[in-house]
Amino acid sequence: MPAADWTFATSSASSGNINSDSGATDGGANGASVSSGNVNTDAGTDSTASSNGSASATQMDGGTSDSSISSSSSDSSDASNSSTSSAANYTTTVPIPSGINNGLSEAAQTTMMTAFGNPGTPDPGCGPSSAALAPLMKTASVGPFRVTGFGAAVDALTRVFAAVQAAKPDLYAVLGTQGMLCVRYVRGSTTNFSNHAWGTAIDMTIGGVLTQRGSTNVTQGLVDLAPFMAAESFFWGAGFNPTVDGMHFEASNELITQWKSNGTIP
Repeated sequence: MPAADWTFATSSASSGNINSDSGATDGGANGASVSSGNVNTDAGTDSTASSNGSASATQMDGGTSDSSISSSSSDSSDASNSSTSSAANYTTTVPIPSGINNGLSEAAQTTMMTAFGNPGTPDPGCGPSSAALAPLMKTASVGPFRVTGFGAAVDALTRVFAAVQAAKPDLYAVLGTQGMLCVRYVRGSTTNFSNHAWGTAIDMTIGGVLTQRGSTNVTQGLVDLAPFMAAESFFWGAGFNPTVDGMHFEASNELITQWKSNGTIP
């Protein structure tokens, strides 16, 4: 697994929670309590949370901890302080580093339409997948949360987060999502589908913080996550031009082409 060796200038600014243009989150990190609903965010190929009839909406692995903690142990206090420190470090904002997405490009609309066909009926609140696409969708836990998306993309994310958990467990602990599958157009367009419409893109939060579309500063956690995504040929939306979208990761043009050629996409 490649190390995060990209260069960037550090920033002392700390990112707060940023709300996208509508709705509430439908995913979260490690069972944190979040509200369910659709989120409309977007970038070059756009981003938003998922919900449709055939493939169920993105959900998180909820639940509460039943672990007991000794009130007399100073170690528990130290661990809590360490966890808080780690989360704060990952939510610190830094400039988008140089050298990202080496050898990877965003999945073009023509590539997506050629590979999958029309994804379904677009709706700002997430429309239904087409009859042809719906059977290809999968709802499953990818580790820190549950998603609904194209089966091979869900499997790839499962590998990504397993690698993150092994190498950077403190980062894994603060991973959350704003959703994966959502059949709709890119905001402001009536012709171009968001790549979320095919369930091949995901929007990420770090410690509950959503990096705003268009921001050239992103959370440190996204910077540290990006090499793991790149190892599975996912393109980082921080490289979109002209409008960057740091929260967004998608199966790259190269990966979609590979899946089509080897029959992963029927």
